[in-house]
Amino acid sequence: MYVCLAACKEGWKKGCRPIIGLDGCHIKGQHSSQILSAVGIDANNGMYPIAYAIAESENYETWKWFLEYLIVDLKLENGLHYAFITDKQKGLQNAIAELIPGAEHRHCVRHLYNNFKSKHPGEGLKQTMWNAARSSTPVWYNKNMVEMQAQSEDAYKWFEDKSPSHWSRSHFRTNSKCDILLNNLCESFNDAILPARDKPPLAMMESIRMNMMTRMANRRVACTRWKDSVGPRVAKIIDKIGQYTSNYRASYW
Repeated sequence: MYVCLAACKEGWKKGCRPIIGLDGCHIKGQHSSQILSAVGIDANNGMYPIAYAIAESENYETWKWFLEYLIVDLKLENGLHYAFITDKQKGLQNAIAELIPGAEHRHCVRHLYNNFKSKHPGEGLKQTMWNAARSSTPVWYNKNMVEMQAQSEDAYKWFEDKSPSHWSRSHFRTNSKCDILLNNLCESFNDAILPARDKPPLAMMESIRMNMMTRMANRRVACTRWKDSVGPRVAKIIDKIGQYTSNYRASYW
């Protein structure tokens, strides 16, 4: 069963960034199935549920089925304009590459690090890897990777087959207007529907719908109290960046 409510669909197209998080979670209780979800980012960097579905498992076939509906609903005609962030689930990677060629595909850095630390533990390597992921320019990315190579040649070689375009801000495209490194939005959605995941399928889907409807109503009321032309979370980011600018000096060449 696939669900994409009209309000969610139109809201994403009109007011959200062109980036979509994809993830799956288990249904609890007697029904051994999965909930597949697509979650966007609203103008205040908040979670914006787009679509969800019940599927028998999380694999290439089910993700392809889910994406085929999502592409039609959101009119994702040109993959170059969109970005997806996932937990690097193999079937999902292949489905995105097949159905939306050219789309940017980011990998959640937390899941990447969990795989990395199993073979290369240590606080120093952890910090260097996250510094490379957060680097905003290729120069700083290369600097951090050189530092990693000095710490451990094996750790450095672990990234040889992993393109920085999947996990470092320095190589992200600018189309999505978003530099997130983690798939937290999908995980937040999975947590928000946790009580519903214990219910039978129809009751569960209705509970999820009610949860989303209540969330949108609360967000609508909260927006009326905004004091700036942008959301409060975005305003904090702008203020933080503004404080950093006092450390820079203009140079003329």
